[in-house]
Amino acid sequence: MMSPWMIAGNAGHALAAVLLAGLAVLSLRRTRKAGEGRLLGIALALTALWSLRHALAGLVSADPLSDGIAETVRNGAWLAVLADTLWRGAGAGGLWRGRLLLAGALGLLLAAQLGIDLLAIAQQRDAAPILETGWLLRCLFALGALVLLHGLAEPRDHPATRRRVAWVGGALAFLWAYDFNHYFLTWITGDPLGAIGPMRGFVMALLAGMLALGLYGDGTRPVALSRPVTMRLVMAAFLAVYVLAIALLAVLSGAVAAPLGQVAQFTVLFALAVGVLALMSSASLRAWLRVELSKHLFAHRYDYRTLWLRFAATVAEDGGDEASLDARLTCAIAEAIGVPGALLFLPGEDGRLVRASGWGAHEEQPIGHLPPALAERLAQSGWIVDIAADWPVYGALLPAWTQHSAQAWAIAPLIHREELLGAILLAAPRPARRLDWEDLDVLRVVCGEAAARISEARSRAALAEAQRFDEFNRRFAFILHDLKNLVSHMSLLASNAERHADNPAFREDMVLTLKETAARMTDLLQRLARPNSMAAGEARGVALGALVRALAPRWAAQPEQIVVEGDAARPARADADGLARALDHLVRNALDASPSGSPVRVRIEEGEGAARVHVIDRGEGMGADFIAHELFRPFASTKAGGFGLGAHEARLLVQAMGGRLTVESAPGRGTRFTIHLPLADDTATQPIRKAG
Repeated sequence: MMSPWMIAGNAGHALAAVLLAGLAVLSLRRTRKAGEGRLLGIALALTALWSLRHALAGLVSADPLSDGIAETVRNGAWLAVLADTLWRGAGAGGLWRGRLLLAGALGLLLAAQLGIDLLAIAQQRDAAPILETGWLLRCLFALGALVLLHGLAEPRDHPATRRRVAWVGGALAFLWAYDFNHYFLTWITGDPLGAIGPMRGFVMALLAGMLALGLYGDGTRPVALSRPVTMRLVMAAFLAVYVLAIALLAVLSGAVAAPLGQVAQFTVLFALAVGVLALMSSASLRAWLRVELSKHLFAHRYDYRTLWLRFAATVAEDGGDEASLDARLTCAIAEAIGVPGALLFLPGEDGRLVRASGWGAHEEQPIGHLPPALAERLAQSGWIVDIAADWPVYGALLPAWTQHSAQAWAIAPLIHREELLGAILLAAPRPARRLDWEDLDVLRVVCGEAAARISEARSRAALAEAQRFDEFNRRFAFILHDLKNLVSHMSLLASNAERHADNPAFREDMVLTLKETAARMTDLLQRLARPNSMAAGEARGVALGALVRALAPRWAAQPEQIVVEGDAARPARADADGLARALDHLVRNALDASPSGSPVRVRIEEGEGAARVHVIDRGEGMGADFIAHELFRPFASTKAGGFGLGAHEARLLVQAMGGRLTVESAPGRGTRFTIHLPLADDTATQPIRKAG
C-alpha cells in the first residue's frame, strides 16, 4: 500500500503531465517547420509521457528499471533543444564553441547512460552495481547540464526574449538541480525511493508552471510578492529557523548526562526565548529589517532616470539671475519628491534661515524665516527632519504651527562641502504618507545637487564682483598714469610762466594749453566712469598724417623735439581717441629716454596692405630680456617714480582696435616702437581734434 507521501507525489506527476502535454500540443501547432519549435514540442511531449508513467505507477505494473531509459530519453530531448539554441546563436558570444563542445560531451554521457540502463534491464538479478554506476552518471550529467545553462540568455537578446529564456532555463535548472541531489543521496544511501523521491512529482508540477510562464507569457510582466506577504514570509522563516535551532540544541544538550543535560536544555531554551523576545520587541531592528527588505526585494517607488532628467531640465531653464535659480531649485526639489509645495530658506542675518523662494501650495504662505538654533542643528547633523516622527527631538527648534500642519512634512538641509547653504521645507504629499528610506535617499541626492548649484552661483557672483573691482583698479591705474603726465605738463607750464608771463604770445599759448589740459582731465574722469575703458570706439578711417601732426605740439614744448616724417595715402582703420592715447604714451616715453638735443622721430608709412606708425628715439635702448619679460608688464618701470603702465596701456589700446604693437631695441642703439594698423575699407575719416 502506498503512503500518502507517495500518493501526493504521483498527483504532482499527473498535474505536470497534463500541463506538459498541453504545452507540447501548443508548441507543435505553432510551428510548421523543423527547428527549435519542433524540438521543443518533442521535449515537452517526452517529459509529459515520463511524468505520466510516474503518475500511473500505482495503477499500472511496469518494470521499474525501464524508468531509467525514459528519463535518459527525456534528458536527451532537452539537451537537443539546448544544443539547437546554442547553434542558432553561434558566433554571437565568445563562449559558444566551448558550450557546444560541452553539449557534445553530455550527449556521449547520455549514450553511456542509455547503455547502462539497457544493461541493468538485462542483468536484473545483479543490477545493483550497474545501478550505482548509473546514479553516478546521472549526477555528472546534471552538473554538466547546469553548467551549460549558465549564461544561456545573452545580453544581445531582446529583453522579452531574455526573460522567456530565463524562465525556461530556470525550470530546467530546477529540474537538474533536483536530479543531482536526488541521485547523489540515492548513490550514498542506496535507496532510490527515499525521503526526497516522492518530491519529484511536486518538482515536475512546478517545472511545468515555469515553462508555461516562459513559453506563453508575454515575457514582460514580473512575478513578485507584495510587501506585506514578503514581510510575513521572512518572519515565518525566522520562526522556522528558531524552532529548528531549539530542536537541534535540545537534542545536543540532551546527550549530556543527567542532571546536567536537563539544566543545559533549560538554559538554552531560556536564553533563546529571551533573545527572541528582545529582538522582536526592538523597533529599530524591525525598522532596519523593513528598510533592507524594501531596498533589495522590491521595485523602487521612484523612476530615478526620469526623476534626474526632469530635475536637470527644471534647474537649467532660462533665467540666469540668483532669484530665478532659487525658484527653479525649489520647484525641482518639490517635483522630484512629489509634494505639492515647498519653501526655500537661505542663510541671512543673525544665523537665521530667511525665506528666499516658494513654490506650489507654499508660495502664498507668510513664513519669513526659520530660527537660528534650527540652522545650527541642521549644519551640525545634516539630518533630514521628519517633522511628525522627529518632533520629540526637534520640536523645541521648530515653529509651533509645523507640528500638525499639512504644509510641514519635512525639512531637508542643503549642505555642500560641510557648509549649510540653506534648507527646504516640504509640504505633505497627497495622499499623505510617512517619510521613508527612499524619500530620504532622493532628498539627499537632489538637495546635495541644489546646494552645489547655489555654491556655484555664489562663486560666479563673487568672481564677477572681483572682476569689476579689478577692472576699476586697472582703469584707475591707467588714469593715474595719464594724470601724472598732465601734472608734469602743468608744472612745466607754471615754471615757464614765471619767466614769460609778460609775453602775450606765451599767455595765449598758456590759455590754449590749460583748455587742452582741462579737456583731457574731463576725459579721464569719463573713462573712470565707463564700464570698459579699454574697448575701442567705432573703428573708422583715420588719416594718420593729420592725426600725428595735430598731436605733435602737445608732446613737446619745443617743436624741434618732435620730427614727423612721411604719410599714408589711405586712411587706417582705427579709433582716433584710442590711437592718440597710445601715441601719447609712446612719444612721451621716447622723449624721456632721448638725450638732450636728440629729437624723437615719428615716421608714417604704408605698405603690404597696412599702415605703420614708428616712434624712434636715440636713447640707451633695452635688452632682449627686458623686452620679453618686463616692458609690457604692468607696474614694471625703469624710471624713478614711474608707474610702468604706458607701454602696457598702449599695447592694449592698439590691440583693441585690431592692430598690433611691436618693438625693436638694443642697448646703446635706441628704440623703435611700431604701431601696425589695417587700412580702412571706406574713405570716411574721423575728425581730428587739434592741439592748442
